[in-house]
Amino acid sequence: MTFQFAADDRAVVAAALDAAVPGSVELGALDYVERLLGALDHDPPHIWAAPAGSGARWLALGTWERHAWRLRIDEYQQVYARVAAGAATVDDQTVVFAHACEATYGDPSYGGNRDGAAWTRIGFAEPLFPPARDDR
Repeated sequence: MTFQFAADDRAVVAAALDAAVPGSVELGALDYVERLLGALDHDPPHIWAAPAGSGARWLALGTWERHAWRLRIDEYQQVYARVAAGAATVDDQTVVFAHACEATYGDPSYGGNRDGAAWTRIGFAEPLFPPARDDR
């Protein structure tokens, strides 16, 4: 992981994620957000997990796709800076809620839903073709 919140900011962001979706931090939401904010620091970027068995962990991005993700991640960093400063807007809270949901119920390849625990909690069978996971 290349991006990490400062300790004080980390606690505030964690509280915001848990307020949006209770239990999300326990399931990896904070790790998910930090991975997302640092996704372009890798080659290939950690945006799209590659299919299991493909020999790759992450898919490469095209020039325009990389640019679009750079703009999106820059905005997310501004959102989380406002959250950490206690100045979150309603739109910022919407982003936090979306990320808490993605992290809690999404594929564990992206850093949340540790060991598929959220899927187990809600009785959702693990998908047969999870991306980037050759361990199942």
